[in-house]
Amino acid sequence: MNSKYYFFLLGFIFLFFYKGNSKEKKKIQIKLIHADFIQKNEKNDKNSFFLIGRVHFQHNGYELFCDRAIYYKKSNLFSGYGNVQLKSDKNKIFSHEIEYHGNSNNLKALGRVVLFQENIKLTANAINYNFRKKIFQAIKNVVLFFNELKLSTNILEYNLHLKKISYKKGGFIFYKDSALYSKEGDFFPVKKKAKLKFEVKLILSKKYTVYSNAMEYLFQKNKISFPSPTIIIERNNTNNFIYTKEGTFLPKEEIFLSKKYCSIHYNGKIVAGDYFFFDHKKKYGFIKNVFLEDKEKSYVIGGHGYFDFVSGLISLKNHPVSVIKISADNSIFLYSDAIKIYFKNDSAYLIQVFSVKGFFLNENLQGRSDYLIYKKLDNSIHFYGNPIFWINNQQFSGNFISIHLKKDFLLDYLKIFKNAFYIKKINSNEFNQIQGEIMIGFFHPKNILSKILIKGNVKSIIFPYFFQNKGNMKKIINKSSCGMIDVDLEKGKKIKKISCINNANSELLFLHKTNYKEPLFLPNFSWKEKEKPKNEKYLIHKKMEKYRRESLLEKKEIKKIIKYN
Repeated sequence: MNSKYYFFLLGFIFLFFYKGNSKEKKKIQIKLIHADFIQKNEKNDKNSFFLIGRVHFQHNGYELFCDRAIYYKKSNLFSGYGNVQLKSDKNKIFSHEIEYHGNSNNLKALGRVVLFQENIKLTANAINYNFRKKIFQAIKNVVLFFNELKLSTNILEYNLHLKKISYKKGGFIFYKDSALYSKEGDFFPVKKKAKLKFEVKLILSKKYTVYSNAMEYLFQKNKISFPSPTIIIERNNTNNFIYTKEGTFLPKEEIFLSKKYCSIHYNGKIVAGDYFFFDHKKKYGFIKNVFLEDKEKSYVIGGHGYFDFVSGLISLKNHPVSVIKISADNSIFLYSDAIKIYFKNDSAYLIQVFSVKGFFLNENLQGRSDYLIYKKLDNSIHFYGNPIFWINNQQFSGNFISIHLKKDFLLDYLKIFKNAFYIKKINSNEFNQIQGEIMIGFFHPKNILSKILIKGNVKSIIFPYFFQNKGNMKKIINKSSCGMIDVDLEKGKKIKKISCINNANSELLFLHKTNYKEPLFLPNFSWKEKEKPKNEKYLIHKKMEKYRRESLLEKKEIKKIIKYN
């Protein structure tokens, strides 16, 4: 080494790094530890020096090694080339080139840059680092490794004060068996947390694809939060998915939780609510303020309870209402304390309804009972426990009642077993009455009752009218008993024809209007008009409309989220 230049440099204070504050900037020395050859640039710049061969500098806890270097005294610029290494106790940078601007405290490393900081490794084409602000920027082909996490992007910024890594031009994160993309993102190595924004797409263990506009991933806790509309889709069946306005997902446990509007689409059925818990491993969940819909246009609204897709059971309490849509104008409404729905397959399922407060089919038929079973397989509805029905001003009761529907949900026939009782109100004192063991009512289209057939120890009281000459009127009451009665109805209301068959015994009572005061009743007669349930369908339609709006908004959000992913 040229001893003249060597001793010259040892006596020279390199103004290389600064520590700055708001009042003054203090200059910090850099020490040359070794160089095989040192030469002053006499030709181009007398204030610049060449250092060649095993160059080694020391400054503020950092060791700098390179093959050759140039120092520009006037501009306070240092450039190093070949096998560049910048080391401290916690940080290491390897590159082909390095530049340090002492006036601005900026460092730039170029050419296959590799940075190590504790358990972080970062590779890039270039790194810009500001010592004063403690911010560095990695540019092009940036890959960051942190434990089991890998982040890939084109431009990355690392704020050492905030311990935050950010990208704004799109980035990929790979963690264990998950892959994630977002347009912008912030990663916090100490907290092991990522906050992602815009066009977020997450693939979880080849089981789920998640689309969102914002996401927070807590890697250590294995917890993902969604502060904005999000879709979680099953990869092996894209028709099965969860939508939420705001929710949380635990990937390891495969548990999903939402405290706002959320819906799960599973095998053609839609279950929505305002509070949602779902264990995807067990296919089991809990929901509040339910809105259940299947592709047959059947709905359950209100209440809360649990669902189990393995057994096909949905059990709801707290006054849920079931609605089966027949046509644009007609629906079946079921008001109850609790509902259990067993989904066996798409074509057959069973509904159990407990404490049926109200059953409505169109405006004409209404009823109640203690218990109800609906079998979709044969389109039959069975009522147990004091069932009673009203069709217009006609009342039907018995120990057990079943209603059989056609494929289009129009009434086919009604059947009553044991203690069957038919009552038709004429006025407050007069009632047509028929009782027997079994009763069958047949319906014409539009759910109009056309015929009634009563069998087994039949008794009846019928109030027809008989007109005499000169406008005088007498009432004729027909009391009869027989093995079977056949009644034809006109437009489902008035008795048009009545036939008493098998061991018929009939008695006619002629009563004048002036002396007829006491009503005539069969044993066990009980007219319960005051117990008729009220159909609050307008309130139900309002709730349905609310969920339809939510569903429409959901479709728009899904379309928008999927569009950008």
